[in-house]
Amino acid sequence: MSPDRSENQTAQLALQGTIELKSPSGRIILQQFTPSDAQDIFDLINRNRAHLSQHGDQTAQKYQTVSDVLKSIAHPTNPSRLRFAIRTADSILVGSINLTPDSDNPHRGEVGYYLGAEGTGQGYATEAVKTLCAYAFETLGYEELYAKVVHANGPSARVLLRAGWRTSGVRKSAQTAQSEMVFTMG
Repeated sequence: MSPDRSENQTAQLALQGTIELKSPSGRIILQQFTPSDAQDIFDLINRNRAHLSQHGDQTAQKYQTVSDVLKSIAHPTNPSRLRFAIRTADSILVGSINLTPDSDNPHRGEVGYYLGAEGTGQGYATEAVKTLCAYAFETLGYEELYAKVVHANGPSARVLLRAGWRTSGVRKSAQTAQSEMVFTMG
C-alpha cells in the first residue's frame, strides 16, 4: 500500500479478508479478530482479570461478557483499528495486539497489546510487536509507530525495548492520571 494510505483504506484492506501474519520464527501467528474468536478472547480475559487490571488496563472492565467481545468485533468503535489475536503456532490464544491509525497523521499509528499471564515471559509479546511493526511499515506504509506504557509496567516497557523501540518521553495518561512512558519506532 502506498504511503498515501488513509484510515478508510486501512479499514477497507481489513474488510477484504482476514489478515494473518506469521512471525519470522513461526512461533506465533497474528490473526485479525473475527466473530468466531469472541469466546476464546472472552475466556482469556476472564481467566486474567486481575493480571490485566494490575497496571490500569481497561480490557477486563470493558469486556464483562462474551457478547461485549462479540459486539466490539462486529461493530468496533474505531473501524480503522486493526485488532489481532496473538496465537501460538499450535493455535493457542495468548493475547491481543492492535494498530490504530493516528487521526491527525495517516503515516503514524499506535500499537497496543496484552498477554494473559500464561503467555508472559516467553517472548510472545516481543515477537508480536516485531511482526506487527514489519507489516505496518512494509505493507501499510507507516513511517512512525508509538506505544504508551504505564510507568509501573516494566515488563511491557521491556517488550518494546527488546523489539527495538526507543523511549521518547513520559506523560500523564488522560484516562488513568498515571504516569506513562511513550515509546516510538520509525
